[in-house]
Amino acid sequence: MSATHSLPTSADELLETGLTGQWYLVCRPDDVGSTPVGLTRLGRNIVLWRDQSGTLQALEDFCPHRGARLSIGSVCDGQIACAYHGVQFDGAGVVRATPSTPGSTLVGQRLARPYPVAEHFGAIWVFFGNGTETEIPPMRFPDEFTSGEWSGFVDIREFDCNWQLVRDNQFDPAHGSFLHVGTHILAAGRKDVDMAFKETERGFVVWRTNQQGVNLDKTWLEHFPGSGFWAITDLPFPKREGGGLARLFRFPTPIDANRTLVWNYRMQRLTGWKRDVWRFLYRTTVVPRGAKVLEQDRVALAGVPKNARAREHLLPIDVGVSRIRRLYKEAAERELAALAGQRQAAE
Repeated sequence: MSATHSLPTSADELLETGLTGQWYLVCRPDDVGSTPVGLTRLGRNIVLWRDQSGTLQALEDFCPHRGARLSIGSVCDGQIACAYHGVQFDGAGVVRATPSTPGSTLVGQRLARPYPVAEHFGAIWVFFGNGTETEIPPMRFPDEFTSGEWSGFVDIREFDCNWQLVRDNQFDPAHGSFLHVGTHILAAGRKDVDMAFKETERGFVVWRTNQQGVNLDKTWLEHFPGSGFWAITDLPFPKREGGGLARLFRFPTPIDANRTLVWNYRMQRLTGWKRDVWRFLYRTTVVPRGAKVLEQDRVALAGVPKNARAREHLLPIDVGVSRIRRLYKEAAERELAALAGQRQAAE
């Protein structure tokens, strides 16, 4: 945990802005070029840019000289230059020049906090550590991303709510038959829900025993340490949109305690001309219709008050919600224990 972030006092407080020690999707590759881009993610301010070779760089959006935002500066010879006094940093956070004071003792010192950053599958990912890591874990994706058999697209947008509401929504298959009734992809099926639950090697699965392949009828969790808790759902596509089941992959990225970067990878297992047709139909037909479904989620979640959990009454259909909350809380408690241990060792 950096000096600019105080130690949370409880698992609930830590979860307000998300677990650390893992990779998060932060934006699209096209969002970052040769000029600095400032973002807030997990309640932290970061700045990203590309150097002369196009390589991504990321630092804390804070100049250690006098505290100005590095994102209002410029890129000079691949290094980021603070707009306030021109101090230049490389991607490792090392001071490379102090134009106002040539030969300053600051030159050569690593003073800005770097963030590991990578570009995969149409998105930029940043590792948000907490200082207890001995090494940066490699990124891990569900097998569909790397098998070569699946093709898809990523949708990224902001929701005005805490990320935990988005996460709960992802493990709630039952809401599709109500909130999304009448939409292009979730118009059919029963409203009564008989939900089943089963633990798996990487997490758990919840599904309807009285309906499959019609609506949001099955969702499962795959947990990859260092790469998050992935929610995966099969979506039925009508024939006019390619037919078959598409697969939805996601876990939300907290922006701060009140906003969330919601992203979804929609993929299908197709080859040859069938893949080409599906990709064409996705771009021309699915994108605008899918946006309406996501807008329904956005409006519903934005209206949930912050104290809703203290007043809610869960039903048997909420077994997936209960389980993912428990897993996140256990992970938060482990993170708190590691942070407390680190602090004690330093005292």
